[in-house]
Amino acid sequence: MGGLWRFIFGLNWFADLLTFITVTTVILILGPLGMMLFTWVERRGIAFMQERRGPNRVGPFGLLQPVSEAIKTMTKEDITPDGADRWVHFLAPVVMMFSTVMVFAVIPLGSLYPSDINVGILFVVAVGSLHTLGMLMAGWGSNNKFALLGGMRAAAQMISYEIPQVMSLVVIVMWVGSMSVRKVIDHQTAFYGMGWHIFTPIGFLAFVVFWISSLAEGERTPFDIPEADSEIVAGYMTEYSGMKFAIFYLANYMTNLAICSVTAAIFLGGGNGPGTTLGIPLISPLLAIIYFIVKVFGLFLFMVFIRATLPRLRVDQLMGLAWKFLLPLALVNIFTTGIWIAITRWGLAQGVGVFEGVSHPFRFATAFVVALLINLGMFAVVLRLYRGRSESTLVASPSVV
Repeated sequence: MGGLWRFIFGLNWFADLLTFITVTTVILILGPLGMMLFTWVERRGIAFMQERRGPNRVGPFGLLQPVSEAIKTMTKEDITPDGADRWVHFLAPVVMMFSTVMVFAVIPLGSLYPSDINVGILFVVAVGSLHTLGMLMAGWGSNNKFALLGGMRAAAQMISYEIPQVMSLVVIVMWVGSMSVRKVIDHQTAFYGMGWHIFTPIGFLAFVVFWISSLAEGERTPFDIPEADSEIVAGYMTEYSGMKFAIFYLANYMTNLAICSVTAAIFLGGGNGPGTTLGIPLISPLLAIIYFIVKVFGLFLFMVFIRATLPRLRVDQLMGLAWKFLLPLALVNIFTTGIWIAITRWGLAQGVGVFEGVSHPFRFATAFVVALLINLGMFAVVLRLYRGRSESTLVASPSVV
């Protein structure tokens, strides 16, 4: 995009400015449109799973239902409670929306990169953490006990699940040797575009930990405790209406879109797939865009399936899953990744002379088997310990009885 504006105007600073404006405009347009499509897909999908009809009145197949609801939301009165901190109450949805939009700055659409920085993964983690600040601001600034409970729940949940989420990304950074999103995607071009990280033992375990943690970060069922309607009305959003509530809703679904996009890029090869590595003009880039969209849409359908089938966790179950199960698995996977790197890359200079002169396919197969055995064994151990601790918390002590 920058090259196009430089070719037209010939001014580097002006071309960079137009590039930033163009990319931001595209994100702000495609984000809400994607959110509207995802809400329709989710409602129709859950209705299909539960043998209901879902939205089917406004437009063909109910496709215009999100449009009608957006118009309805924009016409509602914007109310700020008495005693609320008006500035904090006003800025909370802005902060959440800002953190979500900024993530898309480094997420590619196939082979199209809005911004290619060498610390893209660190940028995603850092900017995404602002989401927690927005929820905490909403709970604190609303002058409402339910909202405050929701904000406190959100802070505890997000901080707890950010740790295993980042630890799972450490595995990919160690393996690739870079935090650049482009280099992470290029690392998955082997086997004619099918060398995705998820097809390896360390990549699969990192994917599982990252996906579960991201569901909690996005407040998806069964981790929607910060806004549990059966317990605390609407959580941190209780005192929001009109456009402020709409921005919260938009930010949540755009966060889910960002989660699916980041997952597709880091673990599912991004736009890589059959035909994308052949270098055919127009065809290969188009295939990359199609593959990426299909992966993102498939991950979102997986989200919908989880929401339609799993009940909401209790607070103690939610926190225990993060600290007693996901975090140990993430730490074990980092150790396994170190062994994987030693087997596949190290030689006599690094003190691993046993693999000196050995072919790469044999090294890869050896690393695959060793990593698979270690991860399966440690998964069984961690699962057994986690189940034992969970069952012990449900047994009343003799002194209480």
